[in-house]
Amino acid sequence: MTESAASFDVVVLGAGAAGAWAAFHAAQAGAKVAVIAKGLAGRAGATVSSGGRIAVCGETLVNELGLDADAGDTKAKFLRNIVEAGRGLGNRALAEAVVEGVGAELRILLDEGAQFPVTPGGVGRGPGSSVRTPGPDLQRLINRLTVRAGVVFWEDFQAVELLRDDHGGLAGVIGVDRSQGTVETIAARAIVIATGGTSSNWLKRDTPEDLAGDGHAMALQAGAELIDPDFMQFLPCCVLNPQLYRGQQFTWRLLGPQGGIHAWLLNRKGERFMKRWAPEAMEFAPSDVISLAVASEVAEGRGSPGGGVYLSWAHLPRTLIEHFALWHEQVGPNWNWQGYELNGLMDIIFRDGAIEVAPVAHCSLGGIRIDTAGRTRVPGLLACGEATGGLHGADRLQGTALSQALVQGRAAGLSAALHATDVQPHSPAGSESARARILAPLRREKGVAPFEIRDRLIAITDNVLGPRRLTGELDEALSAVRTIRSDQLPQLACRVADPRFNRDWNDALDCDSASLAIEAMILGARARSDDDSAVGDSGWNSVISLRDGALALDRRKVEAEPA
Repeated sequence: MTESAASFDVVVLGAGAAGAWAAFHAAQAGAKVAVIAKGLAGRAGATVSSGGRIAVCGETLVNELGLDADAGDTKAKFLRNIVEAGRGLGNRALAEAVVEGVGAELRILLDEGAQFPVTPGGVGRGPGSSVRTPGPDLQRLINRLTVRAGVVFWEDFQAVELLRDDHGGLAGVIGVDRSQGTVETIAARAIVIATGGTSSNWLKRDTPEDLAGDGHAMALQAGAELIDPDFMQFLPCCVLNPQLYRGQQFTWRLLGPQGGIHAWLLNRKGERFMKRWAPEAMEFAPSDVISLAVASEVAEGRGSPGGGVYLSWAHLPRTLIEHFALWHEQVGPNWNWQGYELNGLMDIIFRDGAIEVAPVAHCSLGGIRIDTAGRTRVPGLLACGEATGGLHGADRLQGTALSQALVQGRAAGLSAALHATDVQPHSPAGSESARARILAPLRREKGVAPFEIRDRLIAITDNVLGPRRLTGELDEALSAVRTIRSDQLPQLACRVADPRFNRDWNDALDCDSASLAIEAMILGARARSDDDSAVGDSGWNSVISLRDGALALDRRKVEAEPA
């Protein structure tokens, strides 16, 4: 894309399901739209690695989509499940929007040929019903519709900073075209942040590495707020070792408790330790209960050598497990699941009977604060999907991430297109100073290697922002992150001079955004560790913003709708 062409009504940052769907709706409303992808469109974000479950109640499936389902699974039940899963800390209006709006979005996809088999509710915090389609298939369909609507995709573009015009209005974004190694400015009347969550800041995760919190940092610096950024859903029982399969969800989603297989969780003593934490549900307890139990077993010295626990099938007949691959519709030959060949992992399970597993960062529950129209408090700045917070509260109902992406994508796209018609285009100001900041690590001849700081940030997050959090550790981590931001970031220097696909340069820019997002997460977690009541009884959300260059936190009562 040339500089002369880089001007749009709406620019969407992020090419996952939420971002592409926002772009589709904005284009359908008549806007000239570009989607900016940090990597390759169709492979960026978490959608392509998702299980593809979309939460929708039976009432909607029957009455709006004409599918065979339990009509007694009502919208009222669906809403109640979302609110209860989040322990009362979610925004009810955002939840109602998902419940009421997901059917219309599924209808569009069904009319375009999507196949949505209906699935019953699952264990733990599962919806009453849902539909399922593989994440890659959903992303391909959405991308096809988006391209057909006339949306332009700009791939391998690392957005860094939002720009304003001379009148103070939002006017564009500046960042790095990785393939060319150039700093580019893109003008826009409205911007949608759909950059996903912050899970790349954990070592133990099951998500791509491009979810560092770029959108959170850009939103804060532009004047928007974050809500409960410390809320992260951890998926338990994912592979820890063997390392080749680290983060793999198969052992939890299909061959473990969530898939209905009665595998056992054991600590280093061979105890089924869930008896201490959930004596009735045991391994079928909600994911957050299991994650906290595993983290506590490790912290109290009863974990595995790798820092997890054991998931064991040794008590089950081998034939039962072998036949699992024959009857389960999602498992193909050679234990193929969602494109992964897992026969090597299964060989280990058959040989040893157990593997090391641990909770992994899976889905951000907090993020940019929005209303039901996807608006932040900054005019012209919208957000949707996992980049946002407020919908889920302290935990998430299974399948609601993709429901959220579709409903909030529509809302943000339409709001962005409407805003674009109400404002006059102005050229972005301040791009030269932003350009200098972006180029600084590349031009610095000597200093700190970016990967060292990136690894330190990940280690801090992994150590103190897991399922189990301690006040003293959070205090030390907050001090360490602030020191990194003040002392180390200005010294970042690239070891390679070629700007094209320069990993050091990309890491340096990620360090800047990730460190701000991590500081916000630690602040939120630290505030909750001060509260005498349990998280689910607190009745308040943490709202974080930048004031005079420093992060500040306010406690606010849980709202029905953001102001």
